[in-house]
Amino acid sequence: MKSIFAFLIAVTVIIQGFSDEGMWPLNQIPQKQIYERYGESLDEEWATHAQLSCLRVSFGGSASFVSPSGLVMTNHHVGSKAIYDFSTEENDLIKEGFYAENLEAELKCPNAYMDQLISIRDVTEEVNAQIDSEMSLEKREEARKGVIAKIKEKAHKETDLQPEVVTLYQGARYHLYLYKRFTDIRLVMAPEESIAFFGGDIENFEFPSHDLDVAFFRIYENGQPLQNKDYFRWSVSGPKLGEPLFVLGHPGRTERLFTKDHLYFYRDYAFPFLLEFIQGRIQCLDSFAKKSEENARVAAQDKSRYSNALKAYSALAKGLNGEMIIPNKSESEATILSKLSEEEQRPWKDLSDSLEHAKSYFAEHFYLEGRASNFSKMFTFARHLLRYAEERSKPNELRLKEYIDSELPTLELSLLTVEPIYIDFERELLSHGLSRFVEILGENHPATQAALEGKSVEDKVDELINGTRLFDLGYRRELFQNPENLVSCNDSLICLARSLDPFARELREKMTYGLDASKSENYAKIAGVLFEHFGESMYPDATFTLRLSVGEMMGYHEETGYISPSTTLGGAYHKAIKNHHQAPYALPTSWQTRQGFVNEDTPFNFASTHDIIGGNSGSPVINAQREIVGLIFDGNMQSLTWDFEFDQKQGRAVSVHSEAILHALEHIYNAEALANEIRSCQNQ
Repeated sequence: MKSIFAFLIAVTVIIQGFSDEGMWPLNQIPQKQIYERYGESLDEEWATHAQLSCLRVSFGGSASFVSPSGLVMTNHHVGSKAIYDFSTEENDLIKEGFYAENLEAELKCPNAYMDQLISIRDVTEEVNAQIDSEMSLEKREEARKGVIAKIKEKAHKETDLQPEVVTLYQGARYHLYLYKRFTDIRLVMAPEESIAFFGGDIENFEFPSHDLDVAFFRIYENGQPLQNKDYFRWSVSGPKLGEPLFVLGHPGRTERLFTKDHLYFYRDYAFPFLLEFIQGRIQCLDSFAKKSEENARVAAQDKSRYSNALKAYSALAKGLNGEMIIPNKSESEATILSKLSEEEQRPWKDLSDSLEHAKSYFAEHFYLEGRASNFSKMFTFARHLLRYAEERSKPNELRLKEYIDSELPTLELSLLTVEPIYIDFERELLSHGLSRFVEILGENHPATQAALEGKSVEDKVDELINGTRLFDLGYRRELFQNPENLVSCNDSLICLARSLDPFARELREKMTYGLDASKSENYAKIAGVLFEHFGESMYPDATFTLRLSVGEMMGYHEETGYISPSTTLGGAYHKAIKNHHQAPYALPTSWQTRQGFVNEDTPFNFASTHDIIGGNSGSPVINAQREIVGLIFDGNMQSLTWDFEFDQKQGRAVSVHSEAILHALEHIYNAEALANEIRSCQNQ
């Protein structure tokens, strides 16, 4: 399928038909098109029930209620941080798995929350009312930030819900999302990682697959399991070929509206820089892990996260260097621009100029304020504590967005977490982070000199580790509750954060009032061109908010032949034998000892045409009767370029089959109470 600009060339694609492309907000479901293609009517009651049955997970994924007693299903890899936090050298739940046979055995997760979307309201007019076209770009962005903070503050006070103002169509629309936040999350069941991630990195983003990538949690309220009337019942039969299936989840980010110049910026500048950073981090983690088995366990979560990112971003970079995405975008964009006046073309030119200018500060921003700036967990604590002390004295609407009143409960949860801190691991991460910092910015950069104070990286890290108490929860709580003490605090990591903060804030302002402001302004205008042709019948780019995707179970063709849409439990056993039970194809002991009780013909994983992206992990797959038929956990390699362009010729979403989940609970894990709770919610 061509880029979104090509819609302007081929209007009949939208008018006459409906493809599986689209991540639709639940207040914007294309009901008419779905009915015309699939014969299913998704009315308001259907959408409301589905919305309230879904959850967004703080770990960075999606989930859903699957019983009226707060039982929640998501992926093992989404919940793995919580599982990891419960693990020790002696009791490794990542390796051995976990099952709570009763409520008393369920484990409360540190620093975890789940959000349930309650309502959506369009606040575009409220935001734009404060924007004067005569203002400078910087003043317009400042006004926009201020009014959004006020909208959130008012909503929080009036509803006591968690507010979020979501930017849609890259700035053409603003919607207020209100969430109910649950902070008492407890682990119920997780299989062993070796079957949740069967095939390891070799088969990551590959299909056919054989992964039991599932985990169950329970939400508690006032110390008791939540009583929730909205949840998805379990399907008796699972997905059927040809029937419409619906994915409800929180896709993180797509950039299908981006211009060709923005894609060139990613291809030629941002992605090479990002990939180099990720590769360096993986080398650091590998070096630490090789020192001992315990080090390997401690580093495993970060290693998995960065390895996953490397594969995903490498595929995106390959796609941008290929013969489809940028050429398609260039062709369709040229057609659009040829029909516009010089003034109407200005947003494309202004954005291009901003992208070019951003190259002058991108690297500094990346290491001082961006992804590479949070060297380690304790340094992140230090930065947040320092900034919280400074920002709290400002009017709410003038604060950095992480520190406005409505965000403080989230900040407190992250700072006062009881999750483990490993000092040797902190040392390794700080050493790597500071070394790369010096390498990229240079020894003579003022920020480098402020950070190292004339010392070597090795000596500085020794000083930082020996001079901090941020590993102590009580100490962090004291600083958070008495932020005025941070002014004179001489904790080594607080001092490092203080020395870097002026430079970091300067770079943040450059990005906020430079490229970010230009994107908001110019993409809003670009989207306006599309609205003139189609109204708002097109879906907005993903924003880690609840979306509906429509599709069906379907195989596809590769050079090697036809790929069947589903695999079986027996396929996992056959693959283990073929690979001599060697990692990453070594089945856990539970699967080996219980093989005689397993129906190997049970469907395991399946492929579908749903439009998904990172953040959809843990999304329920339901049928029109709102029954669980599967659980999204991956996409195949051909889907990895969907950030920029959807193509379902070979790209597929990948899910765990509902039958496989129940069969494994009953016949492999003897999780009878959990299976019975799920089965009691089946539609008979």
